[in-house]
Amino acid sequence: MSSIPNQHESNQHHDQPSWRVILVGRTGLDQLLRRDASIELIRAKDTIDAIGELSDPIDVESPAQAAVVVAASIEPSDDELVEFIESLRLIDSQVRVLRVGSQRSPYDGCIDAQANLEAIIQAIEKAEPTGEAVALRFIDAPEEEVPTEPEAESKAEPEIVVVAKNEDFEHKAQESFEDESELHKQVLIGAEAIDTPTSASQQVSSAGPNDDQAMVEAMLAGRSVLELAVERINARLDRDDVSFVPDEEAVGMPVMVGNQIAGKLVCKDQSWAMGDGHEALTQQSQWLAGWVKLEIQQAELRNAAFTDSLTGAWNRRYFTRYLDAAIIQSRIARQPLTVMLFDIDGFKHYNDAYGHAAGDEILVETVKLLKSVIRPSDRVCRVGGDEFAVIFYEPKGPRDTQSKPLESVYQIATRFQKQICSHRFPKLAGEAQGTLTVSGGLASYPWDGHDSESLLEQADQLAMESKRNGKNAMTLGPGAESICKNKQ
Repeated sequence: MSSIPNQHESNQHHDQPSWRVILVGRTGLDQLLRRDASIELIRAKDTIDAIGELSDPIDVESPAQAAVVVAASIEPSDDELVEFIESLRLIDSQVRVLRVGSQRSPYDGCIDAQANLEAIIQAIEKAEPTGEAVALRFIDAPEEEVPTEPEAESKAEPEIVVVAKNEDFEHKAQESFEDESELHKQVLIGAEAIDTPTSASQQVSSAGPNDDQAMVEAMLAGRSVLELAVERINARLDRDDVSFVPDEEAVGMPVMVGNQIAGKLVCKDQSWAMGDGHEALTQQSQWLAGWVKLEIQQAELRNAAFTDSLTGAWNRRYFTRYLDAAIIQSRIARQPLTVMLFDIDGFKHYNDAYGHAAGDEILVETVKLLKSVIRPSDRVCRVGGDEFAVIFYEPKGPRDTQSKPLESVYQIATRFQKQICSHRFPKLAGEAQGTLTVSGGLASYPWDGHDSESLLEQADQLAMESKRNGKNAMTLGPGAESICKNKQ
């Protein structure tokens, strides 16, 4: 049994968190670490989640020092362990990686499963990152064996090789993100990262043409690296007439992503580009291709961290962050916001009777139907097995100034309810139509709750009331109901 820390141990650290600790799997250390105010504690279910949590601090006040503690029960194989730790190092070269149990390579340290709080903190603080820094290099997926280049005489940095298979490449990863609302960006990358950036030329002149820090920061902030990369290329070549053109028919040096041409590096001085500058432009196009691939991968990882892989809905992490941010914005803008919580009546029956494939089909089709009736600014989230949440919120207010937002929300909810009931689910055979129903509750800010916690509690209670009243019902909170009933 773990020792219980004394009062001195619990208060020996400052109130301001000094460590961000990510626990991977069931480590048994949660309760002890929660008692220390110097720890910002995060739990990850597996190594993939841990990488995502390390790359995405909660906010600007999150501690700079980070440690990842892996439970023995979830420990990957030797090869996968090395890749896991190298991936963590790419995000934070100083991260401490420890295991619960005895020390083994390549971990930086270990924590005894029976250790008290003080011993746990000491183990984290004494651990030192081992191994060298790693460099990231992309190669295209080869159809046949690709000869390796001879090793350089100087000692090269160890590399992580990412095989890129972007056969259907279109450079839309950043375009779609930059078109999103500021609220959406704030949820995905943090409020501090969406300030107006310094111009590319200013960043290059202040940092130098070979300093990639500004490009990393731009990528993490969800901005495209193309403009900054082209400025760097011009600075390196001592020119001002090189540009990136997203047109494979343009005359220039191709920027290859997988087997596709993302665009071309074009120089206005064609004689220089085809002559003395040909080799230099080739090198710069290869350098730019690596950044474009990394930008795509970063966008994919960002979306994966906040998306439910089965249904394509936003996941619980996104729901929590978006709701908190939307309520703050709603309070400032004096715009109403409504949360609908619902689940599928008798879902276990369908899952057991027709199999998990049928259950998956129900979940996927439910999200499709929801997306067909909501407004562009609303958010559909899967927050549990068959439990969903919709955040109805128009940041800029309704397009029709005469409309009643809560009235329209109720109409959307009832329309969705009818669609679910009448929809044909092929895998449900004879029960395909008319038997599947949903029950939920709608709670509106500020009438039914003053913050996300009270709003969700009210919506959950209303959903339970719908169940008690015979299911296939949508119950409104008192505030929303009074507005919806007072129709003009």
